[in-house]
Amino acid sequence: MKNYETVFILNPVLSEDQAKDTVEKFVNVLKKANAEMLNIEQWGLKKMAYPINKKSTGFYNLLEFAADSATINTLETEFRRDESVMRFLTTVLDKHAIVYNERRRKGEFKNKDNKKTKKAEEGVSR
Repeated sequence: MKNYETVFILNPVLSEDQAKDTVEKFVNVLKKANAEMLNIEQWGLKKMAYPINKKSTGFYNLLEFAADSATINTLETEFRRDESVMRFLTTVLDKHAIVYNERRRKGEFKNKDNKKTKKAEEGVSR
């Protein structure tokens, strides 16, 4: 089993509850295919770089999971069938991306005070 990451954009016309239900539908597709869910993030309504289907915003979502390659075909077929999905991208994670995502989930990159402390410690040790 390989680790994968899928980012997909849902139609902004959906309500928050409908968007969450749609995400749950795709999570259930993965669970039925014996995929192990590692992380689910809902980034919310964001402005896109360019319009898609005459829409300039969309609900961004990220799914990180471990699955067989046959599962990806099933998931992407479900994305294509669902009219609320405007775009999707699934990538295989290499060993560096896996380590990075684990650190990101722990919150190592969010804390700006942490960086200042590390820089101060480096300055003192020199």
